[in-house]
Amino acid sequence: METKSLYIHIPFCETICKYCDFCKVYYDKKQAWQYLEVLSQELRSLPVDFPINTIYIGGGTPSAFNDEQLEYLMDHLKPYSQGVKEYCIEVNPESMDLYKLKILKLGGINRLSIGVQTFQNHLLKGIDRHHSQQQVLRLIKQAQQLGFSNISIDLMYGLPQQTLTDIKEDLKIVATLNIQHISYYSLILEDHTILQYEHYQPLDSEQEYGLNVYIDDTLRNMGFYQYEISNYAKEGYESQHNLAYWHYDNYYGIGIGACSKIDHLIIENSRSITNYINHNAKNKVIEQDKEETMFNHIMMSLRLNEGLDLERFYHLYQEDATVLYQKAIHKNIDRGCLEIRNNHLMTTKKGMYLLNQVLLDFLE
Repeated sequence: METKSLYIHIPFCETICKYCDFCKVYYDKKQAWQYLEVLSQELRSLPVDFPINTIYIGGGTPSAFNDEQLEYLMDHLKPYSQGVKEYCIEVNPESMDLYKLKILKLGGINRLSIGVQTFQNHLLKGIDRHHSQQQVLRLIKQAQQLGFSNISIDLMYGLPQQTLTDIKEDLKIVATLNIQHISYYSLILEDHTILQYEHYQPLDSEQEYGLNVYIDDTLRNMGFYQYEISNYAKEGYESQHNLAYWHYDNYYGIGIGACSKIDHLIIENSRSITNYINHNAKNKVIEQDKEETMFNHIMMSLRLNEGLDLERFYHLYQEDATVLYQKAIHKNIDRGCLEIRNNHLMTTKKGMYLLNQVLLDFLE
């Protein structure tokens, strides 16, 4: 397959959120410059198939860079962004201002992903987020005034002390915003996070299901449709970069902790910034066999509302998925978790909530 997507990982954060297990380090100006220099070298080493369709700058907190560092990053990515369909960067409200927005706009960014998590100030403090509701609203307004017309926000449910009333208040605010996309995640207690050490108790499955249904229904009534388990978009504003992951397309990943998928190879970078700055970025190359590649393709695609394209699956692997996974498919059709429509294998609403159980049958 051609490789038409590029992910750039920026690990720097001014503070560390209590729930975060992503690859991150505290921002240091000198180290950030060293990182950018090595990142630009790694970028130039890629055997890129031009033009690139999607570029995604994630973190960490890319907006933790100062103005000069952000300009440096935009300048070095300019040759890769010519003709790009979606060029997205993650930003946090407390580290953004009008000048940084202008740098991004001039650099060609056409999609913003804003880390909000909740609009409730008292809950933000409990997870060590350092922005306020007012900062979020100001950032969105400024971005729209500069001409950004594709804005996504991240929200979470299951936060410590969060009530249904808090979630309703968040959704009321969403209804007043002219945004195009929402990623709405349940807080998952990950290993080696501050919340784990504080013995936070996550939602049980029944609570999570009830909130999920409420959020789905409310966002649908606002004109957002759920196209992936945790993602909702206005028509035409689905995340093109993330769709590349869910379709199990190829992609390049650069920076610490990033990985690339090139056909059946997964190439992982070291999570150590020291190793990376010392030009020892590659950690390991994982060679997937055909069965692993096919399962991973199914696992990713069943997250999507559209499901798995059976014709494309056959084209890639010369295997009929409905024959190869006949037992698992029939079992879950009978359980009301899967269906086949328009030559796509897809989850039902029930199957989407029970996806982990469904996938276990495919592993067998």
